[in-house]
Amino acid sequence: MTFKCRASALGGLMTRLQNKTTLGKTSKKVVLNAVLLDVFDYRREIDAKMINKGLMLEDDAIKAISLLKAVKLSKNTERKSNDWFSGECDLLTDDSIRDTKCSWSIDSFPWTHDDAVQKVKDGGYDWQGQVYMELWGKKVHYVDFVLLPTPHSLLGYNDDEYEHVELVNQIPLQKRIRSVKIEYDKELIEQAKERVEMSRDYYNELFTQLSN
Repeated sequence: MTFKCRASALGGLMTRLQNKTTLGKTSKKVVLNAVLLDVFDYRREIDAKMINKGLMLEDDAIKAISLLKAVKLSKNTERKSNDWFSGECDLLTDDSIRDTKCSWSIDSFPWTHDDAVQKVKDGGYDWQGQVYMELWGKKVHYVDFVLLPTPHSLLGYNDDEYEHVELVNQIPLQKRIRSVKIEYDKELIEQAKERVEMSRDYYNELFTQLSN
């Protein structure tokens, strides 16, 4: 097996090195997760109800973005890879890629552009977008944060139904979409390729330990 970094994990892999030749703790965790996937087919799940909201409301989010951004969106079902990366983007247009992020609540939605940009950086969505653009040959990637009412089936004991449903519906839809534009950067992609190559010895070491 040869280590290829998943688009969604590249942000973690690109964190600061321990030194010039040694991966840091977060980068090593990304490599370990890749080994666990390749050896045991194990994927770590995070915030299940938040992920489920995104899955359940994906079509609604796409309709909202299409309406307010006046773009024709096509859902992508193809996973692509090259010698360094693999990924499966959400949506394609003729000249761009779009990735929807359904916010869990009013509190977690980025209400300002600066907040949205920070969420993109914190989530590693900027690196994820660079991989998608590299794999699909596009020059522009958008991260669209969308706030939609939470399905009742996902609400827990401590979740306020009024705040998650009625209050959200009272806010105009155009205020519940915040988009961040990311442009393709060849220099960043070359840095990412170097980091993937640097990580392969550690990947091979872990893979040997866990597969035997």
